[in-house]
Amino acid sequence: MIDLGPSDANDANVRRQLSGAIVAGKLEPVIGDGVEDALAGVNGDRDGTLLATALVEAQQKFGALACKEATAAAQTAIAIGAARQAAGLATPELARAWSYVLLCADRGGDPANALVAASRLRELGGSPDVDANVLARYPDVDALSNREVVDIEIKAEVDGADVWVDFKRAGKSPLKLTLPAGPHVIAAASGSRRGTVTGTVIKKQPVIAIPMPDQAGPWAKLAARVAGWHGKVPAAAELEAVMAQVKARVALVRHGEIVEAWGHAGRGEPLRRLGGEDGTRKLSEADALVALIRDRIQGWEDRAPDPDQPLLVDTKVRRDAKEKAEEPARWWVYATIAAALVAGGVVIYAHDHQQDTQHVELKYP
Repeated sequence: MIDLGPSDANDANVRRQLSGAIVAGKLEPVIGDGVEDALAGVNGDRDGTLLATALVEAQQKFGALACKEATAAAQTAIAIGAARQAAGLATPELARAWSYVLLCADRGGDPANALVAASRLRELGGSPDVDANVLARYPDVDALSNREVVDIEIKAEVDGADVWVDFKRAGKSPLKLTLPAGPHVIAAASGSRRGTVTGTVIKKQPVIAIPMPDQAGPWAKLAARVAGWHGKVPAAAELEAVMAQVKARVALVRHGEIVEAWGHAGRGEPLRRLGGEDGTRKLSEADALVALIRDRIQGWEDRAPDPDQPLLVDTKVRRDAKEKAEEPARWWVYATIAAALVAGGVVIYAHDHQQDTQHVELKYP
């Protein structure tokens, strides 16, 4: 299943609907290891899964009134989100994670951490999870004004990596900065490599090293290729290359409210849209489209004539017959006929000039 969007809140429902139709039609969907996201143009980075897991844990622990565990999970999500932010990725998860930190600090009577969380949340544009009255209890103050400042040097594992400090871009590594003593979130990213360090800046540690593991998922290139189609069905050769990569003969291609069936019997045949007009349906008719695909697959396995292809053999026979009928006679045919006429003429001439005293007879086989 190739999902070209548009990307919106209903994506999960659309994919679930199409996957259900595929399974109900007794076909095997291509899933696992993030390939289904890649076929929707979504880069399933390794840290994306970790981020989602941390947020789910924070939500569950907060709901269970276990604020210590909820805050720890939220801080893990914040560290991961900071690295993704430095890589230029959308990070709406940051606001959610800071919401749990703020709400837990407010619930536990921890105004210092609540002030920091409220400030970060405002910088990120707020969150619907936090009531305005809660946010108002922790107004912006210059909490750093009386702190000692520390000169530090930030060295990311990759030279030239973008460096972000407390969710704001600071420059490129290596980078020398003067920061207030105290807790900070420092992230660095370059391509798919990124990392974060969190902790308290002190004079005894003037150099901060940031490890940057590669977070690219196994299907990163595939996701980038599908995303590069910008929601439009590409040329058949492009679709065929993607389907070959995931080892699929047939595919449902969704764009908007439309789904198309594409496939071929094997690599020896060109990929094509199946079923003519019947191969393009609305989302609500996905079951009928899967039935059409099953019919084509059965025909391929039975080696029956493919209704999506012209009868090339019949056309060739007719063309050969026509060419044979119109072909001029060879020269040796005319030569044989002429020789026969000459021979016949000799026999007739001899017969017409017979005399009583002479008999001439010519025999030919």
